[in-house]
Amino acid sequence: MVLRPLFLLPLAAVLGGCSLFGDRAASKPAAVSPANSQPASSATPPAAGEAPRDAAALALDPQPPLRFRCGERTVTLRHFGELATLEAGGRTYTLHPVRAASGARMVSVDDDRTSIWVKGDAARLELDGTAQPECRLVGDKPLFRAVGNEPGWRLDVRADGLSLLLDGGDTHVFAPSPLVIDGDGLRSYEAVSAGGPLTALVFARYCEDAMSGMPHPDTVEVRWQDRVLKGCGGDPAALLQGGPWEVVEIGGKAVADPARTTLEFAPEGRLAGMAACNRYFGSYLLSREGLRLSPLGATRMACEPGVMDEERRFMEAAGRITGFAIAADGSLILRAGDQALMRARRP
Repeated sequence: MVLRPLFLLPLAAVLGGCSLFGDRAASKPAAVSPANSQPASSATPPAAGEAPRDAAALALDPQPPLRFRCGERTVTLRHFGELATLEAGGRTYTLHPVRAASGARMVSVDDDRTSIWVKGDAARLELDGTAQPECRLVGDKPLFRAVGNEPGWRLDVRADGLSLLLDGGDTHVFAPSPLVIDGDGLRSYEAVSAGGPLTALVFARYCEDAMSGMPHPDTVEVRWQDRVLKGCGGDPAALLQGGPWEVVEIGGKAVADPARTTLEFAPEGRLAGMAACNRYFGSYLLSREGLRLSPLGATRMACEPGVMDEERRFMEAAGRITGFAIAADGSLILRAGDQALMRARRP
């Protein structure tokens, strides 16, 4: 078993952290000097409307800045204990939390016409009383992602920590500096959030999302406070990629020569292979709706009638694909809804 930190951050950030959406840790007051009854800090106090600049303030919350794209505008939200700052349009606003039916809403301490209401990956922004276009979270692709249902949740393993969205996006938990433990067929991520330990167990075991039916390479269990969340993780494309598939059945009928009817799912959505007679090329898309193949381009060779008929059946089936699954024997099932259109295997 191998233990290793995903990255290193100051211990103060781990122990003093609080989540923008989760339970908050009680922050300690600054030390007071008896001589002048002022906080014992050499840092110059920030000007009105500016973010705190000293290390103690920065340690109040280990959560990295959240950046949202609102139409043509990008805004940055930083959290400092119970307060936050919003950078937008060349200005910095200091915000305080207000009660909201869901998500997290914060309003400017100087002008209640400026506010941001965050729910999951989306936000509603008002600047000086003017509603902005819908905002979407901007961020790097996570190192690993897991999802589950009832209620909906999502865990992102990012370069800066574990980010857990709960209750359909109403609750956000962040835990920095996870310890990564690798074992036989198992990887775990262990970290501490403001609301307590956050642990994710990743089993190298095939999993299908209970709601969407999307296959994933891993089965995941997330534990936070008294909650145990079960779902699927990893990139579904990893199940498709890794070399060519030979098609052995189309519409329940055996293919005469599987080596000449192939599928190869390459990175960046590229698709290519043989369609019994001609070589073809195109693209594929994996989304919440399933798997889709683009219209396929192909060379124009002519083959004997039986081979051309098999190519026609392949092309027609490829145009109807809406999803896929991996069978117990490792074969690939391409389907339209619940109907199996093609079955393929690794050579």
